[in-house]
Amino acid sequence: MGDGSVIVISDCHLGLIGGEKKKGVVCEPEKLGQFLSWLIHLKNGGKVSVALGPWGGGREEKVLKPPEKVLLIGDILELWDASDRAIEYCSRPILDLLEKLDCEKIYLLGNHDYDLKSLTGVYPSGESTLSIIEDCYPVQERGKVVTLKKGDRDYMFIHGYQFDRLFSFQPWKLLPGIRSGALAFGGYGDIFVGLLVLGIIAGILNYVILQYFPLGFVGLNQGLWSLVFPMLQLFPISFLGLSPSFWSALLPILAVFGNGALVLLWAILGGPRLFYLYGRRVWNRLVGTRYNREASIRGLRKWWRKFSKNKVIDAKNLRIVYGHTHLVDVILPDELKVGGNGGEVSLTALNVPAWVKDYTEKHRQKLRATCLYIDDEDELFIGWDWNDKKVFLVPIEAVHERMKKGAISEETARKLLSVGWPKIMVESWMGTKLTKNSEA
Repeated sequence: MGDGSVIVISDCHLGLIGGEKKKGVVCEPEKLGQFLSWLIHLKNGGKVSVALGPWGGGREEKVLKPPEKVLLIGDILELWDASDRAIEYCSRPILDLLEKLDCEKIYLLGNHDYDLKSLTGVYPSGESTLSIIEDCYPVQERGKVVTLKKGDRDYMFIHGYQFDRLFSFQPWKLLPGIRSGALAFGGYGDIFVGLLVLGIIAGILNYVILQYFPLGFVGLNQGLWSLVFPMLQLFPISFLGLSPSFWSALLPILAVFGNGALVLLWAILGGPRLFYLYGRRVWNRLVGTRYNREASIRGLRKWWRKFSKNKVIDAKNLRIVYGHTHLVDVILPDELKVGGNGGEVSLTALNVPAWVKDYTEKHRQKLRATCLYIDDEDELFIGWDWNDKKVFLVPIEAVHERMKKGAISEETARKLLSVGWPKIMVESWMGTKLTKNSEA
C-alpha cells in the first residue's frame, strides 16, 4: 500500500427504482455520481479537509488523502428485481465516472449482484483497473488469513450476507435466474400471469361443476359461465383448461397430465413475473430488513470461527469491513470477543451504510450516502452532503447514542452542527426541531 487512502462504498442497488408509493428501496445514482466527481477532484490534487470538532483528539480538521483504492463491497447493481433498462440508465454514468478515477477499483460481490460471479477477473477501467472478486478482499491464501495493512491496522472486506442467518440458505442464489425469466418476455410476461390466474380459477370452477353438477356440465358451461364472465365468450372453453381435448391435440403431454400440466406451464412462464413484480413488496411488508445488532454479533462470531479455522493469523488489530445491513455501526473487540490461531485477535467490525433511500422502515437512522475512509493515520465514516457538495464527519459515538437512546441529545446536536452536519439531518436524529440555543 502507498500513502493514499482507501474509500469503501456499499449497497448502491443501482437500477432499483420506484418510490414512496411502493414503500420500497430506491437507488440514488445522482448522489453517488456527485460523490465520485468529488473523489476525482480529490485524486487530481484538490485540497479537501473534514472538520473533526470534539472527536479530533486535539486536531481541528483532517486533510484527506487522495484515493489509491476504491472498494465497492457488494450490492452495487440490483440483479434481483430491477429491469435491464433501469440498471443501464442508473449504472452507465457511474461506470463512466469510475473510469475517470485513476486508482485501483475493487468490486466485491454481494447477494444482490452475485449473478456477476461468472465475470470475476480484472478489467480495464480508464488508466487503471477494476477487479471483480467473489467473496473476500484481499483474496485469501490457503492456510493463512490475508489482510490489507494500513498503519497499525489490518483490514478484510466482505459484503456481510455471510453473517446473515437468512442467507445461510442457498436458494437465494437462484433469484437472478428468476429475474431473467421474468424479463425474458418483457411486458408480455403479464399475459402469462393473467393466464395463470384464469387457469387456476377455471380449474377450481371446473372441479366444482363436475363434483356437484355432473349432468348439467354442458349447460353450466354455456349458460352460467357466459353470465358470470361475459368476456370468456371470446375464447373457447378449452383454452382456459376446462377441457383437455384441444390442448391434448396441441401438446401431447397434456394427454398424460391433463389440465394440471397447463397450469404448470402458465406457472413456469408467469411465476417469475409475479415474483419480479410483487416479491420485494411482500417481503418488505411481512419481514422487512430490521437490523438486529445482537444477531449480527452472533453471526460474525460464527463466521469468524469457521473462516479462521486452521489458518495462521498474523494480524493482532484486525478490522472486518462489511455492508449488507444498510446501516452504520462499529462493533468493538470487547463485544465480539473472538480468538484465533496464534493468540488473541483484537477484532473490530465496521458496518458501512447504503447509498439508497429506504421507505420501508420508520426506525431507520436516516443516514445514507456515507463511505468509510481509511489511511495510515485514521479510519473515518464520512457522509456526503448532496446539497452543499461537501463531506462531513460521522462520529460513531453519535451513531451509538442514537441506537441506544432513540435520539441524540441537544449537546450532541450542537457538536454535530459544528462539524458541518446538515441542519435537517441533525433534527431528524434529535426527533425534534432545533432551538436557537442548540444552533448557537
